[in-house]
Amino acid sequence: MLVKTRGIVIKYVKYQEASIIVQVFTEELGLSSFIVNGIRSPRSKRSIGYFQPFSLLDMVAYVKPNRDIQRLSEYKYFAPVHRIQQDIRKSTIVLFLSEILGKLLVHEKGDAQELLFDFLTQSILTFDAMDSEIENFHLHFLLKILPIMGLGVADGDSLIRSMELEMIEEDQRLIGFVSDVIRSDYTDSVAGSGELRFKALELILKYYEHHTDQLGEIKSLKVLHQVFK
Repeated sequence: MLVKTRGIVIKYVKYQEASIIVQVFTEELGLSSFIVNGIRSPRSKRSIGYFQPFSLLDMVAYVKPNRDIQRLSEYKYFAPVHRIQQDIRKSTIVLFLSEILGKLLVHEKGDAQELLFDFLTQSILTFDAMDSEIENFHLHFLLKILPIMGLGVADGDSLIRSMELEMIEEDQRLIGFVSDVIRSDYTDSVAGSGELRFKALELILKYYEHHTDQLGEIKSLKVLHQVFK
């Protein structure tokens, strides 16, 4: 059957000589995989840029139940976010977040799926428009998505307590920084050094690992550290 849906591109991989398989978090089907034939061919009239991570697409797909990979028929942007791909800092953060989302979104269905789609769309549009405070975006993102997943925390102290960790006195600055990020918006200024951001990210990822079994190794983490060190 034909299904019309909006989708958020998570990633794609090359398939055969000229095609790709793209992973998309869709409004109607959740996290799904689609084959796009011939997009890498020199004769293709469409750009592979449509399938960069965090592209926002209107899609028409041929969907067959119980098939792992569906076939994408039509696609266009429902909102262009080209500035993300033109900024090395933004595209690095997107690479990192898309790797995490590809693992976290597998089981999201129903009401959570709808809330996540709206959250992701608004977050991506905000990120594309941002000219400053970019370096904290991934921290905001990872903390703001937690309540939708049923894992929300009020502040840094509650995050620590939920993991039953004992923090030493010198870690209070780190806990305060995490609390400031939780209580602020994407575009707010939250003061902190690169080292403090890295420690906060390690703590947040440890929280994810403690409460889920889906993350595993994050291959893009090293690239993120290199760009923002």
